Amino acid sequence: MKKWIKGLGVGVLALGLAACGSPAEPKTDADTGKKVEVTKKSEMTAQEVYSKAMEVSEEQKSMHAVMDIDQKMSIPGQELEMDSKIKMDMDMIIEPLAMHQVMSMDMGDMGAMDMELYMNESGFYMNDPESGQWIKMPNDMYDEMMAQMGGETDPTLDMKMFNEFKDDFKFEQTDDEYILTLAASGDKFSGLMKELMGSAFPADMEMTEEEADLMNNMDVKSLEVTINIDKETFYTNAFDMNMDMTMKIEEEELHIVQKMKSVITKINEIDEIVVPQEVLDEAVDLEELMQGQE
Repeated sequence: MKKWIKGLGVGVLALGLAACGSPAEPKTDADTGKKVEVTKKSEMTAQEVYSKAMEVSEEQKSMHAVMDIDQKMSIPGQELEMDSKIKMDMDMIIEPLAMHQVMSMDMGDMGAMDMELYMNESGFYMNDPESGQWIKMPNDMYDEMMAQMGGETDPTLDMKMFNEFKDDFKFEQTDDEYILTLAASGDKFSGLMKELMGSAFPADMEMTEEEADLMNNMDVKSLEVTINIDKETFYTNAFDMNMDMTMKIEEEELHIVQKMKSVITKINEIDEIVVPQEVLDEAVDLEELMQGQE
């Protein structure tokens, strides 16, 4: 399975190994604060769920994902704020990489934008949101995307790095799902995030100096991650993340609050992603387009 998919769950699932060897507790209802009734109670431990989820992740060949992202960015020193809402709807085949993605972005006073793209071995096609023109991107952009999404993540993470989070981790269940939740904050979590983000880079790819500086100047104030795992298939059904962080860019401090919800369906049900003929007929090569504008 490719690193970005494992990245959705591998770090947080691994926390189960540091938590305890006990079965999941019934989920606590967010509204009532009471435990839900579980008639199909599983005795599997977090370690067993983790191992099984990693095993079936290798079998995932395609999926459909819907993501909703609410983000607030501000620079306190400049009293600058920007709110954005992003909705992404995507079909994806893992190997060879193929994708159809529709994305809408609402940035409030700065305007809204819709984007659509197709990607498969025949090429990378993107719809220009301003002109509505389909553009064929350079072939090396597809190769770069393959390289970025194609690196493997070692599932045998060093569990020692998670030991200090065992009190922040929850392992719950309903009749249909396991729910894994991590809620943590402070310097120790910033350090963990840097380790996990660093491990997400392919072994043969080094961070640029700018990327390294950005990571070193990142401070995670708080983060909550929730992963829902299907009890029967052990596939990830949903992945939510709430994050509050700051990043220093040159002399300015950027404050980011992000809430992301994602739902994953149609696992291994998508056999082919075809670029429509009208897109192939209409698409203009990006390099030719740029030359024509000179």
